[in-house]
Amino acid sequence: MAAFTSFGTTLKVGSTAGTPPAYSAPSTAVGEILSLNLDGIKLNTIDVSNLGNQFRTYAAGLIDSGTVSLEVNLDPDDAQQALVLGQLDVTAATTRPALKSWLITFGTTGNVGATFAFIGFVTDFSVKGAMDSAVTASISIKISGSVTFTDVD
Repeated sequence: MAAFTSFGTTLKVGSTAGTPPAYSAPSTAVGEILSLNLDGIKLNTIDVSNLGNQFRTYAAGLIDSGTVSLEVNLDPDDAQQALVLGQLDVTAATTRPALKSWLITFGTTGNVGATFAFIGFVTDFSVKGAMDSAVTASISIKISGSVTFTDVD
């Protein structure tokens, strides 16, 4: 796989299917993305040391697939940004943010490098404005389960 640029990178959001929720390919991209970050997949460790050990010993724990964070130019007319923000509009006590299907595609047609497909839910939608700058929103999505990586060049 050769190096590829982030030009044309997209994040799409869609529904999930079944119980437990399963990934279902989303079709519409969130608009106005400025940056996108997958903070890393991490293996938790469990300390299994005991009084007979001279050194700490560890066992492998669960894998945490991490969080995706992105920054966008805030666009109230972007239906997908509204859908993302709507994930946090929990007005009824029994309503919880729903798991959604997400697809990150790095690159563009003819310059696609990789995709990351996962299920997750929105945990943060923060808006920032400053003098002499565009109004932006920072969004965080917690991944639930595994991430499917595909090399698509």
